[in-house]
Amino acid sequence: MDNIIYILFVSISVPIMLMTLLVEKKSRFPMMFVLVGIFVSVFASEVNGLLSQLLPMDRYQITVVVTPVSEELLKAAPILYYALVVSDKKEKLFTASMATGIGFAVLENAFYLLNDPGFGMLRAVVRAFGAGLMHGMCTLLIGVGISFVKKKRKLFAVGTFGLLSTAIVYHGIYNILIQSEYSIAGALLPIATYIPFVVWRIKYKKFQPVEGKK
Repeated sequence: MDNIIYILFVSISVPIMLMTLLVEKKSRFPMMFVLVGIFVSVFASEVNGLLSQLLPMDRYQITVVVTPVSEELLKAAPILYYALVVSDKKEKLFTASMATGIGFAVLENAFYLLNDPGFGMLRAVVRAFGAGLMHGMCTLLIGVGISFVKKKRKLFAVGTFGLLSTAIVYHGIYNILIQSEYSIAGALLPIATYIPFVVWRIKYKKFQPVEGKK
């Protein structure tokens, strides 16, 4: 049988891709980055598989030490490219980064649940609100941060390194907690960081000047 992750990739990405061609331009942008996230997820699975073969580590060590680094760097790459080459507008980067992280999580969650012998609704809910939000929040951190540090040349390199490091540490902490006796805390961590950000976004949008008005 073919590798299940490629079957999932085709099954999920092709319908989204076809729909992207039909929706309005404003809706097309986030859908394109969801597709980017799905593609990055496939690439990351190959990279992680290769690293697990090359490094003398068990599965737990790989998930705690290796995958947070490889996955956050790979997810950040398209966001950094977009910010540096296309646009560094905050709204665009907010959307692009969150969509990339969620796209990544969609494919990863489907893969893990299909390969999990304890598959069930509870696992699905935990993966959706745990790993799903975790990937979105880590990439969102990069998008939000890069919109600020890009405009400060002296801080750009250090700021980008700091953003990547924070995302990697956050990811690593989640992986440690979710595999420990404190798995509930691990599942709640992304929600606990997501809610304050939503509140901040609502306030941020509220005080933004309406287009066409002075």
